[in-house]
Order: sequence, then C-alpha cells, then structure tokens
Amino acid sequence: MAVIRERSFPEPDSLRCAVAALILDHLRQDVGIPHAILLSGGQTPLPIYEQASAGGVVADADCHVLYTDERMVPTDSPLSNYGNTRQYLARMGIREDCILRVDTRLEAGGAAHAYDEAIRRFFRKGGRITLGLLGLGADGHTASLFTLDDIRRGEGVMALSVPRPEKPDRVSVTPDLLKRVETLIFVVSGPGKREAIDRLLGRPETLPAGRAVCEARNVQLWTA
Repeated sequence: MAVIRERSFPEPDSLRCAVAALILDHLRQDVGIPHAILLSGGQTPLPIYEQASAGGVVADADCHVLYTDERMVPTDSPLSNYGNTRQYLARMGIREDCILRVDTRLEAGGAAHAYDEAIRRFFRKGGRITLGLLGLGADGHTASLFTLDDIRRGEGVMALSVPRPEKPDRVSVTPDLLKRVETLIFVVSGPGKREAIDRLLGRPETLPAGRAVCEARNVQLWTA
C-alpha cells in the first residue's frame, strides 16, 4: 500500500495557488517526449485551472492532458469535465489534438474502450504522465471509482465504464492507469471531508480512493 504524505495549507486560496503553480511547472517541462497531466473533474478544481491559465501560458509542444473521469453527457453540458475545462486548456496553449478525452457520443462501454486505447497509444509513443490531480469524496471515492467492486473491475484496463443509479453513467480511469502516474496529489478542501481524509491516511485499504492508488509510486494529500 502506498504511503500518502499530507501537506496542509492555511486556507483554500493558498492551496489553489500552490496547485496552479505546480500545473504550470509541469506544462512547461521540456523532456523531449510526450508528457501529460491528469486532471480531476467536477466543479471544485475549476478555480485552480482558471488561475493556472490566467497568464496566457504557452505549454510545451509535447504536453498532453487527460481526465480522471467523465460523465456521459454532451460536451456543452455543465456536467462535462471536458466542456468545463477546454477554455482553460486553450489559454494554456494545449492543442486540441493533445487532449485525451472520453468520447461521450458513444455508449459508455464503447467510450471506455476507446479511452483505454487512446491512453495505451500515448504510452506506446513513450509518453509519461508526470502529474495527476485527484479529488476525494466524503464517501471515500476518487475519480469515478465509487466502490471496491469498481476497483476490481478495473483490473487489466486503463479505463472502465461506471454505471450509476443516478444518471448519467461515467467513464473512469483505473488503478492500472494511476500507478503509472509519477506524482499523484489528492487536492481536498471544504467541510465534510475529515473522516475520509483520516481513513485515507490511516486505513487507505478501506476506501476506494486508497485502493485506487495502492500501487502508485508517489502519492500526496494536499489539504486546506
């Protein structure tokens, strides 16, 4: 099981600034091969992405972006992670052909398979994912890995479909993908997360989030 190191910030603004600066560092890396940042979805990280893009960054030409998960909705839906972030990616200088995303025009199983193949092609080109950002739900989930059964179903693939009782269904990356990310950071702020944080640090095997990163090489928890 990975050892998760916690870093605490005095308030959410300082956490946001630190994560935005880290994103910029990884965007600008020139390592001579394709490299990528894995972005978490939802509304919580959007102010971070907005701040990171505010200066009109020019990302390295080999920099790619992919997503931890996606809801099976049109890209113009307010629930679409890609739709909510593409303006920020454009300001960062990320080319559209360097964005690996879930094709939500497909049914969920087909979309998961296509996303899995896109990620594998990236790795076959020698690609590295140097940074991954993860959220943490109060129920202990991360990405769209809500249950320990989701963790088991993800064995052997980079992405899987996740049916949800409350629609829409989702596509999520898996532990097999997360273990290939060089630095993974859970970014957690707001009320109601303390119990999940304590379990992630003390008993990670009891949470989907902990099981998801159990084979990752460098896992951190940044909190405010």
